[in-house]
Amino acid sequence: MIEITDAHIAEFESRFDRLSFDDESKDFIKCLDSKDIQACPGAGKTTSLVAKLDIIASQMPFKDNSGILVLTHTNVAVDEIKAKLGANAKILLSYPNHVGTFQSFVNKFLAIPMYVKLVGKRPERIDNEIYENIFIKQLAGSLLYGLKEKFKQQETTEQGKLENVKNFLKSFYIDLQDDNKLKKYNGDSFEYKHNSPSDTYKKIQSIKLDLFKNGIVTFDDMYYLAKLFLHSFPNMNEVFQKRFKYVFVDEVQDTDDKQFEILDTLFSNSDVVIQRIGDKNQEIFAAMGSKARGWQVTHDKLEIKNTKRLSSKISEKVTHFAISPQELNGIEAIEIQPVILLFDRSTMSETVFLEFSRLIEEYGLNNGNKLFRAVGAVKEHESGYGISEYFPSFIPADNASIAHETLLEKFELFDTKSIFPKEYKKTLMSIIIEYLKAEEIKNDNKFFTVSDLLKYLRENHKEAYSNFKLKLFEGVQKLNSKECSFDVLKEKLQIVLNKFGHTLDEQKLKNIIKAHKLDIAYKTDKNQYRYSNGGIEFDIHISTIHKAKGETHTATLVLETYYYDYDLKKLLPLLKGESIANGIRNDHKRKLLYVAMSRPTHLLCLAINKEHVSDEDKSDLESCGYLIKDITTP
Repeated sequence: MIEITDAHIAEFESRFDRLSFDDESKDFIKCLDSKDIQACPGAGKTTSLVAKLDIIASQMPFKDNSGILVLTHTNVAVDEIKAKLGANAKILLSYPNHVGTFQSFVNKFLAIPMYVKLVGKRPERIDNEIYENIFIKQLAGSLLYGLKEKFKQQETTEQGKLENVKNFLKSFYIDLQDDNKLKKYNGDSFEYKHNSPSDTYKKIQSIKLDLFKNGIVTFDDMYYLAKLFLHSFPNMNEVFQKRFKYVFVDEVQDTDDKQFEILDTLFSNSDVVIQRIGDKNQEIFAAMGSKARGWQVTHDKLEIKNTKRLSSKISEKVTHFAISPQELNGIEAIEIQPVILLFDRSTMSETVFLEFSRLIEEYGLNNGNKLFRAVGAVKEHESGYGISEYFPSFIPADNASIAHETLLEKFELFDTKSIFPKEYKKTLMSIIIEYLKAEEIKNDNKFFTVSDLLKYLRENHKEAYSNFKLKLFEGVQKLNSKECSFDVLKEKLQIVLNKFGHTLDEQKLKNIIKAHKLDIAYKTDKNQYRYSNGGIEFDIHISTIHKAKGETHTATLVLETYYYDYDLKKLLPLLKGESIANGIRNDHKRKLLYVAMSRPTHLLCLAINKEHVSDEDKSDLESCGYLIKDITTP
């Protein structure tokens, strides 16, 4: 039996400059019982979890040779945990332990073994985008047109209609236990009847089955296979219960119902210690109106209420937006009042960011390496306004590069001065790999990866390998010099195609380039407002609230945006410390604004249309501690 003492915690603290856990964090670190941990924004829960893992690892191996399972939802979060682990990282990252995303755990331990049992090989590609593109390619023209019309909803653009079809294609699975019927993951009836199936149903079913047998599956398909695995081998949970003595789920509010179901199947009614750590009020990734139950926090939860991020003036405002009651103890030393900027819609693009920047300068927050961010719930809106009306050059989507025909146009969306040559190289190689997939050119019945392709050429065609590397270098040089690389890319690709007896289809290559999404490092983001006043210069990064989740900013500007109503206008009573009626839309807006308002350490700024705030509202807001600034003129 292991234990965690104050001495263990003190030893961990001693390794870091100015690290000191408060009593609530220590209670969490020392707790070795199954428990939910409700942690407020800025509570330092990841650092506390790492301390717990480090101390447990120092007492391994256990007598029964069991291990620890740590699950979270993004690779960024996994990397953060791994980076903070220190000396005991090697222990925690080795058998019998597992630290990874929920998806990687499900794939490795449940879904892939089930797929191998069914098909006799591993899946070729577990990737939604590859699945979508191959499925779309195999749909006949008239059938694809019919699907676009059926699922167009309010969309008028061809791209928008196509995205809706792609969402539909990911929404169902093929039930291998029920005559290969197509069924919706959310339990709704499938859009086309199983009985007396139409030609459309038969075609969709045929493509889905072929893709499945050829190893092209979605992330949700893997959860279906995981459930099938657990159903087929009902005693397998005993194996997992012996393997993992402790299970920690970080950011548990982002866990969906199918993931909770897998956890319960594997570990409920056992001696395994399960700790679920998160913030119920930051549950923003579930679709609005979703039937999902989400994280049901237990009554005997542990709470961490002391925030190491928010000032007391900000924390007392944030608590009003919490749907689940949340006490927040902020930092008293920071005395900057939250600010409300009242703008005029006709001049909002000129005034809002300028005034926010002036406040940053006025409060002296721009010294040192600081992060300033403006966030909004909605990117753009046809009738109301989104982020793009505040900042007209805002690139609305992470995949905005899809709208451009050439690589040069795509790279121009970013700050090319900050793009390293390796980014150009990675992009050129990715396009070649995508083209080979589209042509179904494989290596030992598997699609090529970048490393596979280079190895294949190096070991089997040395001269072609040398020519290929030379053309790759030329392509990188051209992009780096802002020149067109298409001809060089064609030559480079044809070198590979020659080895497989294929001839380049130039139009197909152009289509692949157009559909390619650039994966460029965050630092090259063009969604930035540059403030310059004399010798003072700094950037304000601009994004959706979803993208900013988990971040800490020195100053945050929350932009009022429209979705069925203007969010800050609709929730104005909460800013005044009053209550509002619960409801699907109100709750969704509350959660988003809770996340947005809980990002800054020093300055919280809210931009609201002046027409949405009456004189009485202004008086009430000032009484609640907000500084009101009218910026209706530049």
